[in-house]
Amino acid sequence: MKYTRLWVMSLLVAAMTMMVGCGADDDGSGAATQTAVRSQTSASASVVAAFDCNAAYPATPPDASAFPLSEKDGSGATLTFDAPPSKIVSLSAAHVEVLYAIGAGGQLLAGDKFSDCPKAAAALEHVDSFTPSVEAITALQPDLVVLAFPNPELQQALSNVSVKSMLLSIPESVVGTLDQIRLVGRITGHRDEAESYAKGMEQRIKEIKDSVVAKENLSVYHEVDNTFYTAGPGSFVDDLYKILGVRNIAENADSAFPQLTQEAIIQAAPDIIILADEDAGESAETVSARPGWDAIPAVKNKRIYTVDPDIVSRPGPRLITALETLEKLVYGQ
Repeated sequence: MKYTRLWVMSLLVAAMTMMVGCGADDDGSGAATQTAVRSQTSASASVVAAFDCNAAYPATPPDASAFPLSEKDGSGATLTFDAPPSKIVSLSAAHVEVLYAIGAGGQLLAGDKFSDCPKAAAALEHVDSFTPSVEAITALQPDLVVLAFPNPELQQALSNVSVKSMLLSIPESVVGTLDQIRLVGRITGHRDEAESYAKGMEQRIKEIKDSVVAKENLSVYHEVDNTFYTAGPGSFVDDLYKILGVRNIAENADSAFPQLTQEAIIQAAPDIIILADEDAGESAETVSARPGWDAIPAVKNKRIYTVDPDIVSRPGPRLITALETLEKLVYGQ
């Protein structure tokens, strides 16, 4: 099972946990499928906006002059840092990418087992983020453990042995992603690098958004897995499509990752289908063969595309790659 589906499952579990805690309250070749590849950032974009998994991201020394400092995490808890953390364990591949992007890769001890970008991450220790072992984590002697999903039991166990943990919840939007990059920069002593990186990303996002103004109004079905989970309102993926001026057929769903029925998808008649589950065996051919799907415009017009799920499921420095990739698939540019 790929990272994306485990990620969605974790979001669903996290949502249920919080509910319980709150009580009652055309391509030119005519090919039916295209595999998305990383597109190049335009020459006008800031250099820091491009994040390449094959590139080297040298570590820069943290600036300790802003410490001590206090910041709130995703749970609302206030954490105080007397100095920049130097031995970080990240239970999130997205945050590993953020740390490298802002020059804090040298402060990383370990990532989760999906932390494969940039290539330097292969040299890290790797821990299981979905069933984390307190013993395995504490054996690394970290001074900060970063979580992407609520895990009160783990955080309490870490607190019991004086290990600081911080919940950096998966951002629900592009703006939230940029805010979190800045937050990670502050707590690691890389405020200036993070600010520069975020501003570069903002510049490129504006360029992309401006380029799609007044274009054809298209609709999309983004498939997370072959049981018809998709990205709904309040999800990072949904926000990507909003920036591109594409209407998500799940825009009015009641959760960030709803499960649709085949009937609902057929009735919604999306112009484009994006598959983030090619690794699970889904393709233009398998989708086209689904009963009744031949009535969908995306199937009729051979507008079914596959995309690397990691690019669109990790809110972080690769969101520019995600936007550029989706823009190319949607608008052919």
